[in-house]
Amino acid sequence: MKLCLMFEFSYPWVFILIVLPVIINRLPLYYTSKRSALRISFKEDIDAVNEAKNVVSGVSRASSFQKLFSWLVLLLVLTALAKPMYIGEPLTKEVSQREVLICVDLSGSMATKDFKDKNGTLINRLDAVKMVLSAFFKQRKGEKIGLILFGNTAFVQAPFTQDLKALEHLLSELSVGMAGPQTAIGDSIGLAVKMFQDSNVTDRMLIVMSDGDDTGSKVPPMTAAKLAAAHDVTIFTIAMGDPENAGEHPIDTETLKEIAKITDGKFYYAWNSEELADIYTQIDKLKPKEVKAITHRPKSDLFTYPLMLTLFIFLAYGLVLFIPSRREHP
Repeated sequence: MKLCLMFEFSYPWVFILIVLPVIINRLPLYYTSKRSALRISFKEDIDAVNEAKNVVSGVSRASSFQKLFSWLVLLLVLTALAKPMYIGEPLTKEVSQREVLICVDLSGSMATKDFKDKNGTLINRLDAVKMVLSAFFKQRKGEKIGLILFGNTAFVQAPFTQDLKALEHLLSELSVGMAGPQTAIGDSIGLAVKMFQDSNVTDRMLIVMSDGDDTGSKVPPMTAAKLAAAHDVTIFTIAMGDPENAGEHPIDTETLKEIAKITDGKFYYAWNSEELADIYTQIDKLKPKEVKAITHRPKSDLFTYPLMLTLFIFLAYGLVLFIPSRREHP
């Protein structure tokens, strides 16, 4: 039950009880005594006088004021029992239905300086990743993002979180080689799939960034990609760096392309920091996030107010009866 869309009774059926006094007053209630009664011969005369004056006997002999007082108290008690609540203005929160995992390669080749920042200064591949991901995180408000790092092995740097500032801090602490010199792409994808298994969202996006070929995985990249596809994980692979500076282990673009194809994702090649930043824009357009709006209206209980008013009325009524009695008996 709602009033003006601002008040609501949790148990409106309680107000049905307001008819109880009327029903009780109408019932033919008689009092029968088991004790011996004194019989008087002039009972018929008393009854005749009462009939002449149209006097009707009833259950209550209260005055009109007392009856009004009783009805008011009953109404207040029933109002409290119905549990009135104040309904606040609706609050809407948008919750992303997508979770994003980012796998970053920390192998030794990520120290190669073949990227340029906005000022044209040469920076290494990992610094380019930090710069672009930092801007990417700032645009992901409301989304849950996780971070996986891989080298000789893969490990979780940050589980799914909406604390993007903490994520940026963890990103700034990364250094080349901290996970070992090798490249475990397959293991990182397998770890990502395991993380997605514990989530309830249906939109699962994985971004794998690497500048080499798989040299240290226990799980072959193709096997990991098929596992990801089976769990509805879409993988976007990003090959980084100038192919002329590939070093001992050139970028295995064919494997990265096949991984993206198996999972209905897409393969990108980042030659410089501008292209790398543009890739994330393209990913957003290709797979925009789904948002679910959750609306909540705060409620505040008001049942204490009719109860306090009832108590105040009882105190006032008692005071009204007490003052005259003090005057009569000084």
